[in-house]
Amino acid sequence: MTDIFIAPKNRGEDRSPVLSYSESARALSVFCKNPKGVSFQTQKHNELIILFLRAHLITNVSWLVLSLILITLPIIALIFLPKLGINFSASSQTIRFTGVYIFFYCLIVFSYVFINFLHWFYNIFLVTTERIVDVDYSDIVMHNIASTNLNHIEDVNYTQSGFIPTLFNYGNLFVQTAGNERNFEALSISKPREATHIIGNLIGKTK
Repeated sequence: MTDIFIAPKNRGEDRSPVLSYSESARALSVFCKNPKGVSFQTQKHNELIILFLRAHLITNVSWLVLSLILITLPIIALIFLPKLGINFSASSQTIRFTGVYIFFYCLIVFSYVFINFLHWFYNIFLVTTERIVDVDYSDIVMHNIASTNLNHIEDVNYTQSGFIPTLFNYGNLFVQTAGNERNFEALSISKPREATHIIGNLIGKTK
């Protein structure tokens, strides 16, 4: 199995789960009930994963469109600049510097695509028979993993507003915990109403 998440241990929170997939198709799932072949390091022997949640695929459209524009921009420039009367000399020095500029430009665009994909891919919300596990990814070298037991949850609700979220059935899920424990949120997840209903049923069984 391929290890996906690795985080240092911390006594205050469960920060050391490693999420693994044994099925490659499962890696791009956004909403999965009772997923097969998915596990994490601190998962107990009799603990089952009920929900696997990730932001809806449609939330990637904005940065994908921008990436496509950035990729085609140099091609458009090479086509239209000569028509505007802007010509470049064909000297070896000009070609060399142009190649360097294009290389760094492509590197920047690739980094933008890569970071945005990682941000979507690594932000995961898990619901098990005993707890919820929230993985918040901020950048390449930093992510936060926290969990709380189901019997510590006081309330769960969701918001879904606007034409696009309603059309594609995604929204934000919020989990309120008791006492001084942190609250949890899963943003732009698919089928938030169904996820809220499932978590609510699990809370009722643990209380």
